Amino acid sequence: MTKTRNTKSAALLILLGALAGCSGSSNFGGDDASTEAGDDGGGTDGTATTDGASGDSGGVKDAGTKDSGTIVADSGDGFGAVRTACINEINKLRATESKPPYALWSTSAIDTCVDEQATYDQSHNSPHDAWMSGVYPTCNGNGQDECLGYPLTTSGIVACLDAMWAEKNQTDCSGCPACAGAYDPSCPNCNFYGTNNQPECGHYVNMSALYFSEVACGFSTLSNGSWAVQNFR
Repeated sequence: MTKTRNTKSAALLILLGALAGCSGSSNFGGDDASTEAGDDGGGTDGTATTDGASGDSGGVKDAGTKDSGTIVADSGDGFGAVRTACINEINKLRATESKPPYALWSTSAIDTCVDEQATYDQSHNSPHDAWMSGVYPTCNGNGQDECLGYPLTTSGIVACLDAMWAEKNQTDCSGCPACAGAYDPSCPNCNFYGTNNQPECGHYVNMSALYFSEVACGFSTLSNGSWAVQNFR
């Protein structure tokens, strides 16, 4: 699911100008969202705000980088391996379009926050609920994608992210790369929210955008946890 603070039941959500979307193992959760400048998820000058995070303005306290450029997350919440797979798969996909890599938005507080969002959403069976409702706002950033029903393993998160990225191959998403420089829900041939019962493009847009620079990856802590969020800023 992609999130942009708009709403749609299965492939995208828009509320107050933010981007969000969901992806499930059998389908996309159908809600995409992202935040435009001037809305409560974005800065008035078009830059992302820290959404109340203190000391987290771009810091990557819980992550290191190998010489190869691979980011390694050493997370105290036990999701280090899957968080490492999350950021590196997103950057691997971005590299196929010569896009600069995202930094991993990761501190112990941010990791806990995005885990809480994924856990809250799964427990309520409601994609993007915590993000849209501001239940754990510190890590909201300006956009969210969400995986539903994938195993919280390295292969599971890679499968979800690959499925989201594959939205670019849909006919109504052919124009999305041309609008990567600025959020535009009306970008020609880029049906961000999947309106008119067409496939959505929002997950791919969030993952490939040039107006985001960081992503936080969070995972449900339920015993049957299978939901994961990616928050962009």
